[in-house]
Amino acid sequence: MNVEYNKAIALRLATDGWGTVPGWEKVWDELVAENMIQHFCSQAEPIYGLEANKAFQISLFQGFPQIEQKIEAVVAEDDKVVYFHTLQGAQTGIFMGIPPTGKWVKGTGFTMVRIVNSKIVEMWYETNLLEIMQQMGVI
Repeated sequence: MNVEYNKAIALRLATDGWGTVPGWEKVWDELVAENMIQHFCSQAEPIYGLEANKAFQISLFQGFPQIEQKIEAVVAEDDKVVYFHTLQGAQTGIFMGIPPTGKWVKGTGFTMVRIVNSKIVEMWYETNLLEIMQQMGVI
């Protein structure tokens, strides 16, 4: 597949597959491989498989059900696409075991996906969770 096609797949996951968008799980079913591996910044071990990754997304978004993501930049080469994003929203639910604080947070991060045969097979997600936790008032 060409780089522009891969960018379109990655950006569709980033927008239509964002966990606050109605129907996001169907987008994941369409774009993500069954054996997808996610490397998430706060997890010691990768998350394996489509269903486990969707469950993980649900757990993250329960803490920030209205969080917004703005894509700031996108770079792609071969089978990889990286996008830089800004996140902002209030923590109104449980997030990583932390009760709701009601605090508004803003942070930045990078997501990189690897695409094979039009499916996302691997994802790396990095954000400054220390900064987020400080804004939540828990650190």
